[in-house]
Amino acid sequence: MATRATPVLTGLAADWKKLYKSAVISGIVGDTRHAKRGGYHISIADQVSKTDYSVVRPDDKAPPGTWPRDAAAAIDMNLNLADMKVCHARLCAVWRNRANDPRARYLNAHNGWDGTGNPGRYDWYAGTVSTATDDHEWHVHLELRRRYVNDPKAAAAVLSILRGDSLADFQGDGMALDTKTPIYDKGPSERQALADLHYAAFKGNAAASVEQRALARIETLVAQLAGRDLVDEPAIVAGVLAGLTPEKIAAAIPEALTEQVADELAKRLQG
Repeated sequence: MATRATPVLTGLAADWKKLYKSAVISGIVGDTRHAKRGGYHISIADQVSKTDYSVVRPDDKAPPGTWPRDAAAAIDMNLNLADMKVCHARLCAVWRNRANDPRARYLNAHNGWDGTGNPGRYDWYAGTVSTATDDHEWHVHLELRRRYVNDPKAAAAVLSILRGDSLADFQGDGMALDTKTPIYDKGPSERQALADLHYAAFKGNAAASVEQRALARIETLVAQLAGRDLVDEPAIVAGVLAGLTPEKIAAAIPEALTEQVADELAKRLQG
Protein backbone atom coordinates (compact mmCIF):
# COMPACT_ATOMS: atom_id res chain seq x y z
CA MET A 1 0.00 0.00 0.00
CA ALA A 2 1.42 3.41 -0.98
CA THR A 3 1.15 6.41 1.35
CA ARG A 4 -0.97 9.29 0.02
CA ALA A 5 -1.70 12.88 0.98
CA THR A 6 -5.38 13.62 1.62
CA PRO A 7 -6.99 16.66 -0.06
CA VAL A 8 -7.50 18.24 3.38
CA LEU A 9 -3.81 17.99 4.25
CA THR A 10 -2.74 19.17 0.79
CA GLY A 11 -5.08 22.14 1.11
CA LEU A 12 -3.74 22.99 4.56
CA ALA A 13 -0.17 22.96 3.23
CA ALA A 14 -1.12 25.25 0.33
CA ASP A 15 -2.91 27.70 2.65
CA TRP A 16 0.00 27.67 5.12
CA LYS A 17 2.40 28.51 2.28
CA LYS A 18 0.36 31.64 1.45
CA LEU A 19 0.89 33.01 4.96
CA TYR A 20 4.68 33.35 4.76
CA LYS A 21 6.61 35.02 1.95
CA SER A 22 9.56 32.59 2.10
CA ALA A 23 7.48 29.42 2.53
CA VAL A 24 8.12 26.41 0.31
CA ILE A 25 6.32 23.11 0.88
CA SER A 26 9.04 20.50 1.28
CA GLY A 27 6.97 17.41 1.92
CA ILE A 28 3.83 15.63 3.03
CA VAL A 29 4.35 12.06 1.88
CA GLY A 30 7.72 10.80 3.06
CA ASP A 31 10.50 9.64 0.78
CA THR A 32 12.43 6.36 1.01
CA ARG A 33 14.45 7.65 3.94
CA HIS A 34 11.28 8.46 5.87
CA ALA A 35 9.77 5.09 4.97
CA LYS A 36 12.69 3.25 6.55
CA ARG A 37 12.31 4.97 9.90
CA GLY A 38 8.53 5.52 10.00
CA GLY A 39 6.66 8.48 11.43
CA TYR A 40 3.81 10.77 10.45
CA HIS A 41 5.00 11.27 6.87
CA ILE A 42 4.25 7.56 6.37
CA SER A 43 0.82 5.94 6.53
CA ILE A 44 -0.27 3.50 9.22
CA ALA A 45 -0.18 0.62 6.77
CA ASP A 46 3.33 1.43 5.51
CA GLN A 47 5.05 1.63 8.90
CA VAL A 48 8.04 -0.68 9.21
CA SER A 49 7.20 -1.17 12.87
CA LYS A 50 3.61 -1.66 13.97
CA THR A 51 4.53 0.00 17.26
CA ASP A 52 6.05 3.13 15.68
CA TYR A 53 5.55 6.24 17.80
CA SER A 54 3.18 7.65 15.18
CA VAL A 55 0.62 4.83 15.43
CA VAL A 56 0.24 4.15 19.15
CA ARG A 57 -1.63 7.14 20.58
CA PRO A 58 -5.44 7.08 20.82
CA ASP A 59 -5.96 9.53 17.93
CA ASP A 60 -3.40 7.76 15.74
CA LYS A 61 -3.91 4.02 15.88
CA ALA A 62 -6.38 2.39 13.53
CA PRO A 63 -7.97 0.04 14.26
CA PRO A 64 -9.80 0.66 16.50
CA GLY A 65 -10.03 4.07 14.84
CA THR A 66 -11.78 4.29 11.48
CA TRP A 67 -9.58 7.01 9.92
CA PRO A 68 -7.52 6.24 6.79
CA ARG A 69 -4.73 3.69 7.08
CA ASP A 70 -3.07 4.86 3.86
CA ALA A 71 -2.56 8.59 4.57
CA ALA A 72 0.39 10.69 5.71
CA ALA A 73 -0.28 13.04 8.62
CA ALA A 74 2.57 15.57 8.56
CA ILE A 75 3.66 18.65 6.61
CA ASP A 76 7.19 20.06 6.24
CA MET A 77 7.48 23.76 5.36
CA ASN A 78 10.78 25.44 4.48
CA LEU A 79 11.08 28.98 5.88
CA ASN A 80 13.78 31.61 6.12
CA LEU A 81 14.90 32.54 9.63
CA ALA A 82 12.58 35.53 10.02
CA ASP A 83 9.51 33.54 8.99
CA MET A 84 10.67 30.54 11.02
CA LYS A 85 10.73 32.65 14.17
CA VAL A 86 7.24 34.01 13.55
CA CYS A 87 5.72 30.64 12.67
CA HIS A 88 7.39 28.84 15.58
CA ALA A 89 6.32 31.58 18.01
CA ARG A 90 2.70 31.31 16.89
CA LEU A 91 2.72 27.56 17.36
CA CYS A 92 4.39 27.84 20.77
CA ALA A 93 1.87 30.44 21.95
CA VAL A 94 -0.95 27.92 21.52
CA TRP A 95 1.19 25.01 22.72
CA ARG A 96 1.67 26.82 26.04
CA ASN A 97 -2.09 27.31 26.33
CA ARG A 98 -3.00 23.87 24.95
CA ALA A 99 -5.07 22.95 28.02
CA ASN A 100 -7.46 25.82 27.29
CA ASP A 101 -7.29 26.14 23.51
CA PRO A 102 -9.45 23.63 21.59
CA ARG A 103 -7.29 24.04 18.49
CA ALA A 104 -4.47 22.18 20.24
CA ARG A 105 -6.29 18.85 20.13
CA TYR A 106 -5.67 18.48 16.40
CA LEU A 107 -1.87 18.49 16.61
CA ASN A 108 0.43 15.78 17.85
CA ALA A 109 3.72 17.72 17.71
CA HIS A 110 5.76 20.28 15.84
CA ASN A 111 9.49 20.79 15.35
CA GLY A 112 10.74 24.36 15.00
CA TRP A 113 13.39 26.89 16.00
CA ASP A 114 13.45 30.30 17.67
CA GLY A 115 16.87 31.20 16.22
CA THR A 116 18.97 30.32 19.26
CA GLY A 117 20.36 27.03 20.56
CA ASN A 118 18.99 23.80 19.17
CA PRO A 119 15.68 23.34 17.36
CA GLY A 120 12.98 21.86 19.58
CA ARG A 121 10.35 19.19 19.30
CA TYR A 122 7.16 20.31 21.04
CA ASP A 123 4.90 17.39 21.91
CA TRP A 124 1.32 18.71 22.02
CA TYR A 125 -0.04 15.43 23.37
CA ALA A 126 2.42 14.87 26.23
CA GLY A 127 3.32 18.51 26.86
CA THR A 128 7.07 17.87 26.66
CA VAL A 129 9.93 19.53 24.77
CA SER A 130 12.98 17.72 23.42
CA THR A 131 15.80 18.51 21.00
CA ALA A 132 15.05 18.22 17.28
CA THR A 133 17.59 17.63 14.52
CA ASP A 134 19.48 20.55 12.95
CA ASP A 135 17.48 20.44 9.71
CA HIS A 136 14.59 21.98 11.64
CA GLU A 137 16.51 25.26 11.64
CA TRP A 138 15.19 25.76 8.12
CA HIS A 139 11.91 23.87 8.10
CA VAL A 140 8.95 23.43 10.44
CA HIS A 141 7.66 19.89 10.82
CA LEU A 142 3.98 19.74 11.76
CA GLU A 143 2.14 16.55 12.78
CA LEU A 144 -1.64 16.23 12.76
CA ARG A 145 -3.22 13.50 14.82
CA ARG A 146 -4.12 10.87 12.26
CA ARG A 147 -7.85 10.87 12.96
CA TYR A 148 -8.05 14.44 11.57
CA VAL A 149 -6.31 14.04 8.19
CA ASN A 150 -9.71 14.23 6.44
CA ASP A 151 -11.31 16.82 8.73
CA PRO A 152 -11.72 20.33 7.24
CA LYS A 153 -12.53 21.76 10.68
CA ALA A 154 -9.19 20.50 11.96
CA ALA A 155 -7.38 22.07 9.02
CA ALA A 156 -9.13 25.40 9.62
CA ALA A 157 -8.15 25.32 13.30
CA VAL A 158 -4.50 24.57 12.55
CA LEU A 159 -4.39 27.27 9.87
CA SER A 160 -5.77 29.71 12.43
CA ILE A 161 -2.78 28.95 14.67
CA LEU A 162 -0.33 29.38 11.79
CA ARG A 163 -1.98 32.69 10.92
CA GLY A 164 -1.42 33.95 14.44
CA ASP A 165 -5.08 34.22 15.42
CA SER A 166 -5.89 34.49 19.08
CA LEU A 167 -8.43 32.06 20.52
CA ALA A 168 -10.98 34.90 20.53
CA ASP A 169 -10.33 35.52 16.83
CA PHE A 170 -10.80 31.84 16.09
CA GLN A 171 -14.02 31.64 18.06
CA GLY A 172 -15.46 34.63 16.24
CA ASP A 173 -15.47 37.23 19.02
CA GLY A 174 -16.86 40.36 17.35
CA MET A 175 -15.00 42.90 19.49
CA ALA A 176 -12.19 43.88 17.13
CA LEU A 177 -13.32 47.53 16.88
CA ASP A 178 -14.90 47.84 20.32
CA THR A 179 -12.57 50.13 22.28
CA LYS A 180 -15.06 50.82 25.08
CA THR A 181 -15.59 47.34 26.50
CA PRO A 182 -12.55 46.06 28.45
CA ILE A 183 -11.36 42.70 27.19
CA TYR A 184 -8.44 42.18 29.54
CA ASP A 185 -7.89 42.34 33.28
CA LYS A 186 -4.18 42.82 33.87
CA GLY A 187 -2.45 44.83 31.17
CA PRO A 188 -2.96 44.87 27.39
CA SER A 189 -3.40 41.45 25.86
CA GLU A 190 -2.54 40.42 22.33
CA ARG A 191 -6.25 40.64 21.59
CA GLN A 192 -6.47 44.25 22.78
CA ALA A 193 -3.35 45.18 20.82
CA LEU A 194 -4.95 43.80 17.68
CA ALA A 195 -8.18 45.65 18.43
CA ASP A 196 -6.28 48.92 18.88
CA LEU A 197 -4.39 48.34 15.65
CA HIS A 198 -7.55 47.58 13.70
CA TYR A 199 -9.33 50.60 15.18
CA ALA A 200 -6.40 52.92 14.37
CA ALA A 201 -6.36 51.67 10.80
CA PHE A 202 -10.12 52.16 10.55
CA LYS A 203 -9.93 55.74 11.88
CA GLY A 204 -6.93 56.53 9.68
CA ASN A 205 -8.71 55.32 6.58
CA ALA A 206 -11.81 57.33 7.49
CA ALA A 207 -9.78 60.53 8.02
CA ALA A 208 -7.94 59.99 4.75
CA SER A 209 -11.24 59.59 2.91
CA VAL A 210 -12.59 62.87 4.33
CA GLU A 211 -9.41 64.71 3.38
CA GLN A 212 -9.44 63.25 -0.13
CA ARG A 213 -13.06 64.31 -0.64
CA ALA A 214 -12.28 67.85 0.55
CA LEU A 215 -9.27 68.16 -1.75
CA ALA A 216 -11.30 66.90 -4.69
CA ARG A 217 -14.01 69.50 -3.97
CA ILE A 218 -11.44 72.29 -3.77
CA GLU A 219 -9.86 71.21 -7.05
CA THR A 220 -13.28 71.24 -8.73
CA LEU A 221 -14.10 74.72 -7.44
CA VAL A 222 -10.70 76.11 -8.44
CA ALA A 223 -11.17 74.71 -11.95
CA GLN A 224 -14.59 76.38 -12.17
CA LEU A 225 -13.24 79.71 -10.98
CA ALA A 226 -10.12 79.70 -13.15
CA GLY A 227 -9.85 82.90 -15.18
CA ARG A 228 -12.58 84.69 -13.24
CA ASP A 229 -11.89 87.68 -10.94
CA LEU A 230 -14.44 87.13 -8.19
CA VAL A 231 -12.56 88.91 -5.40
CA ASP A 232 -14.58 91.81 -4.00
CA GLU A 233 -11.74 93.53 -2.22
CA PRO A 234 -13.83 96.40 -0.76
CA ALA A 235 -16.27 93.88 0.70
CA ILE A 236 -13.44 91.93 2.29
CA VAL A 237 -12.01 95.09 3.86
CA ALA A 238 -15.41 96.24 5.09
CA GLY A 239 -16.73 92.91 6.29
CA VAL A 240 -13.66 91.08 7.60
CA LEU A 241 -10.71 93.35 8.15
CA ALA A 242 -12.58 96.38 9.44
CA GLY A 243 -12.95 94.87 12.87
CA LEU A 244 -9.28 93.91 13.21
CA THR A 245 -6.36 96.06 14.30
CA PRO A 246 -3.26 96.23 12.10
CA GLU A 247 -1.38 94.28 14.79
CA LYS A 248 -3.89 91.39 14.68
CA ILE A 249 -3.85 91.32 10.90
CA ALA A 250 -0.06 91.20 10.86
CA ALA A 251 0.00 88.46 13.54
CA ALA A 252 -2.36 86.30 11.46
CA ILE A 253 -0.06 86.29 8.43
CA PRO A 254 2.22 83.19 8.31
CA GLU A 255 5.86 84.12 8.91
CA ALA A 256 6.95 82.61 5.60
CA LEU A 257 4.58 84.93 3.71
CA THR A 258 5.16 88.21 5.54
CA GLU A 259 7.69 89.61 3.08
CA GLN A 260 5.56 88.64 0.09
CA VAL A 261 2.46 90.23 1.66
CA ALA A 262 4.40 93.41 2.51
CA ASP A 263 5.64 93.73 -1.07
CA GLU A 264 2.11 93.22 -2.43
CA LEU A 265 0.65 95.84 -0.07
CA ALA A 266 3.33 98.32 -1.08
CA LYS A 267 2.47 97.81 -4.75
CA ARG A 268 -1.25 98.33 -4.05
CA LEU A 269 -0.56 101.55 -2.11
CA GLN A 270 1.63 102.91 -4.87
CA GLY A 271 -1.06 102.14 -7.46
